[in-house]
Amino acid sequence: MRRITLRLLVLSCVIAFHSVAAQAVPGPAAGAPVRDTARIGAVRVYLDCQTRGCDFDFMRDQIRWSTWVRDRLVADVQLLVTSLRTGSGGSEYTIEAIGLERYKGRADTAQVFTSPNDADDVVRRQLARTFSLLLAPYAAKTPLAARLSMAYVDATGATALAQQPKDRWNNWVYRISASGYANGEKQAQSRSVNLNTSASRVTVGWKLSTDAYVSYNESRYDLGSDGVFLNLQRNYGGSALAVKSLNEHWSAGLNIGGSHSDYFNQELTARFAPAIEYDLYPYKEFTRRQLTFYYQVGVTSFRYKARTLYGEISETRPLHNGTISWNAKQVWGSLNVNVFGSQYLHDLHRYSYGAGGNIDLRVTKGLSIFFGGRYSRVADQLYLAQLELTDQQIIARQQALATNYRYFGNFGVSYTFGSIFNNIVNPRFGGSRGQDSF
Repeated sequence: MRRITLRLLVLSCVIAFHSVAAQAVPGPAAGAPVRDTARIGAVRVYLDCQTRGCDFDFMRDQIRWSTWVRDRLVADVQLLVTSLRTGSGGSEYTIEAIGLERYKGRADTAQVFTSPNDADDVVRRQLARTFSLLLAPYAAKTPLAARLSMAYVDATGATALAQQPKDRWNNWVYRISASGYANGEKQAQSRSVNLNTSASRVTVGWKLSTDAYVSYNESRYDLGSDGVFLNLQRNYGGSALAVKSLNEHWSAGLNIGGSHSDYFNQELTARFAPAIEYDLYPYKEFTRRQLTFYYQVGVTSFRYKARTLYGEISETRPLHNGTISWNAKQVWGSLNVNVFGSQYLHDLHRYSYGAGGNIDLRVTKGLSIFFGGRYSRVADQLYLAQLELTDQQIIARQQALATNYRYFGNFGVSYTFGSIFNNIVNPRFGGSRGQDSF
């Protein structure tokens, strides 16, 4: 009875709230100015961007002479934005304005370059300026054209005479990052420390990069009469990569590196592997499509913390591996698929292979789906230790377990309906709601 009474009370409150809201927000009074949220006659724009800088609210506020819609199927123009990291650590944005409906068949492309130290506001303003330039030809054919104007900012003085500055770093970029956390309660405590460093140099002909990392993770659990269980994971290592661009489709490189891993029973691992890659499409089309064939052959040397199931405490083995990857970002969505495999050459029965990928697909107006996954067959776990693990160690995944397969999958669906023309931006209560209030 109490549950029924409570439900009736909640339902009454909801009905009362909607009644008050409906009365509090009346229609426009006679003679009152009405804001044209749909901007009748304006070019309809669908922004397709999942990268930094595409602040949708900012674009709607800055480019008010267009109507921003939430569905590509009702748009006149689709702004498709993709990005790549540049050698300096900044970004190269490729923006393609794709004509739809009566503008179908037209496409214009522009690029924006940002530096790694640019603030988010700088990035979004550069993108907004470029969006405006790409949308201007479409807006010129609408009734709003008479209310538009274009301005030019002339470069004067030193700015006009500026030349490409001399780079005293010779295109090298260095990064150092550190992070950590600690949390706990009466019967459990955890702490973690991570350190990463890298150096890279990217030019048209060469790509050089090195990195090093240290990771320390510790968790303690008080199991009462069973004592204290300690889960400790330490990982550290480094790698170096050198890649030479041979032409628009081919590149060759060399991978070297070393690492330590408690999880994989590896005291020290060292690898040396030349590699080659072929892209069916020119590399310059990377942001929109890519079909690559990658092959690597080399040698890996292992020194284990504990003797393995095969009786080895150290070994050096030749191996090769390859990957075929297909990546595409089109007006209908995005697709990423890859097939991979590796094999030890001293024993051809030691191998692994599999496939994976993900797709984000716009099915129809307002409806989109995404799903992805990865599956692999495993027969190359040379590192498995002879140690007998306790139940706590197995549950905590303190060390890798024997397996002959691995998989992962995810999926989702989204359907949006209602108004597609509302260009009003209202930031109130956007970030002031407490997360621990209820």
